[in-house]
Amino acid sequence: MPAKLIARSSEGARFLLLQTRGHFLFVLALWAMLYLIGLGYHLFVWSTGALTSPLLEVVYNAIVLFDYALLWLLIASLVERHRAAPTKAFWHTVLIGLLLLGAGLLIARVGRVTNIVDNPTIDLLGFEYETGVPLTPVTVLKMNLLSLMQVGFAFLLLARFRHLVLFKRTRRSQRNWYAMLALMIVTSLTTFTMTAAEEGIGEWRIPTVIVLVPAVLLMVVNAFRLSWIVFLSFRQKLALIGLTLVLLAMLAGGQVLGHGFFLMDATDYLYHYSYPLAVFTEQAFVFSILYGTTALLSLLFHLPTTGDFQQKVGEMAAIQSLTNLVSKVFDSEQLVSTIVASPVEAGSAQMAWLALTDLQSGSLRPRVVATHGVDPARLAALVDTCALYEDLGTRSGPLVLDEAPADHRVEARPGEGLGSLVGLPLVARDEMLGALFIAKEVTHGFEQDDLGALTAFAAQAALALDNARLFEEQLEKERLTRELDIARAVQRKLLPQRVPSIDGVTLAASSVSAQEVGGDYYDFVRLDEDRLALIVADVSGKGTSAAFYMAEMQGIFHSISHLARTPREFLTHANRALAASLERNVFISVIYGILDVRREELVLARAGHCPAAVIHLDGEARYLRTQGLGLGLDRSDLFARTLVEERLTLQPGDVFVLYTDGVVESRNARGEEYGYNRLLEALRRHRHEDAPDLHRALLADLHRFLGHDAYDDDMTLMVLKWHGIRLASAASAHPQQPEKPADEPAMVPEKP
Repeated sequence: MPAKLIARSSEGARFLLLQTRGHFLFVLALWAMLYLIGLGYHLFVWSTGALTSPLLEVVYNAIVLFDYALLWLLIASLVERHRAAPTKAFWHTVLIGLLLLGAGLLIARVGRVTNIVDNPTIDLLGFEYETGVPLTPVTVLKMNLLSLMQVGFAFLLLARFRHLVLFKRTRRSQRNWYAMLALMIVTSLTTFTMTAAEEGIGEWRIPTVIVLVPAVLLMVVNAFRLSWIVFLSFRQKLALIGLTLVLLAMLAGGQVLGHGFFLMDATDYLYHYSYPLAVFTEQAFVFSILYGTTALLSLLFHLPTTGDFQQKVGEMAAIQSLTNLVSKVFDSEQLVSTIVASPVEAGSAQMAWLALTDLQSGSLRPRVVATHGVDPARLAALVDTCALYEDLGTRSGPLVLDEAPADHRVEARPGEGLGSLVGLPLVARDEMLGALFIAKEVTHGFEQDDLGALTAFAAQAALALDNARLFEEQLEKERLTRELDIARAVQRKLLPQRVPSIDGVTLAASSVSAQEVGGDYYDFVRLDEDRLALIVADVSGKGTSAAFYMAEMQGIFHSISHLARTPREFLTHANRALAASLERNVFISVIYGILDVRREELVLARAGHCPAAVIHLDGEARYLRTQGLGLGLDRSDLFARTLVEERLTLQPGDVFVLYTDGVVESRNARGEEYGYNRLLEALRRHRHEDAPDLHRALLADLHRFLGHDAYDDDMTLMVLKWHGIRLASAASAHPQQPEKPADEPAMVPEKP
């Protein structure tokens, strides 16, 4: 055949199937042509009145067997293409069988022989005893039609039962099925040369019987492949019991009445039609009766346990659905609703409710967050959930109340719908997240296997709740991270984006926060053409709270620096402005200076801040340790009285370094601080550099000492180098360079 007839299923090899409509029509046409050839052969035998040659008989049998192999292919393909549930499959098969049975009875009565007594050489079917030749055309037509109907129904039964036998198939079950079919075919082929006239109807040879014995044994083995029954509902089992009884009555009824299997007289006609085909068909009916009988008995035996099995199936489905929920659903409301609904929908209880504790609030009192099968208001009147919850917290397993109304924590009276109750702790990572309570209307309603299934369900529920909680925490963490990113970006904008360019001076500065945001601050304000205000501040503490005060300090600096004539005046106003907003345990250390280029002087005031480092061109270095309290430490006149300014006359080559304690107090792996001395030594070594290069050199020295470029505290470093007025006059001959960004590569020190 040109058509590709072999298909494979996901479970393994399947029967030859017709994959397309064109294939099906081709095989159908070929089958019809061969069937008509067989009919023509019998008409030829009838017209000649004698059997043909043995060779022609062999050819005929070969054609008939091949023709019915095609019929099996057609029927198996149709059944495979229109798979149905067992109840529907049995119903369709029984309906087809009844229609064929009715048609067979009508066909069998047409043209029956009535003169058999007068002519003893004629049998009841209208064949000559000695030769087996049909005596009339009606006999020929009856033989062909009844044989087709008999064999077709046998094939239909085999195709239907094949799906049931191979339900939840294994290699062994599949091997047993195909071995049975193979032995049935071999059994029929051992009778290939037999005819009804020569050997007698149903008289089998010894080789046939030898092969038949293992075939029957495999029929018995396959007849007990009934795992599909346990998955049926009670109503489906009842329906199948009735359908199976009807099917068995149809198959065995003819045998009891002496007419053979199924259709009246069809078995005897089939032996005249094709002896090997008749043998195969009888085997198929025997297997069908065996399978139908075992299915009927199994249906009867499983009928009382249907409810228990359905409950277990529901419990497993509930656990499976919750398992899927663990990885897919993180909506708390949907999750708790699913948890309380699953045991009730699985048939394990009539009502359920879920109590959880709010760990974030710190309250240990549970709260009922979801109920199923009972109204929350009615639940509060039926049972003291808090008392039961406290009892569960002291247990290592479930709480079981077989007679719930007798317990003092249950207010429900007998007959109010709460007979037995189970409380299940929901524990995840050694922490009790809540409790699931399940109740039935009857007392002693929970068996040991019920508790096992419910405990497994509670473990999955706890895992789902824990995952949902972790997911919410992760979302909150990501939200805070995004907000901190925004805060870090905003804080960066509060720092100067460009270092001011002033004749006679080079500047460089940078600030690094130990966390996402910090409390260090530096800035510059051009007061007029000759004067520049500069500030370095450090809010006590780190993180977001320090960042808020840093932002407030930035606003004060930009608003007051233009009004204050001296650093002392600025710091006094700033302390007064911050007094109302700073908390008692918070202060801000500040060093503030005004650079006057025309007067060539720098005036500094220190409010509790790290001393500024100064070094001259000759290498003389010192710290400027002027007195002053941190902003916010004193809200009286003491702050102004203790504040001292230092006025410095600038010489070419003078370098001033302003910084926060994140520089000098940074520690290496051995716990050693960088310290003030190392800062002065590094300053001496690189004092000849311009401010940007000196800034990079100082940070490089710090990183070498630490062994890394991360800081335990916020770090700010500002470098100012005075070059002198004569440099400025030389520079006036060239176009003035624009101000450089504060974060320009030249201003940012390279990593060591």
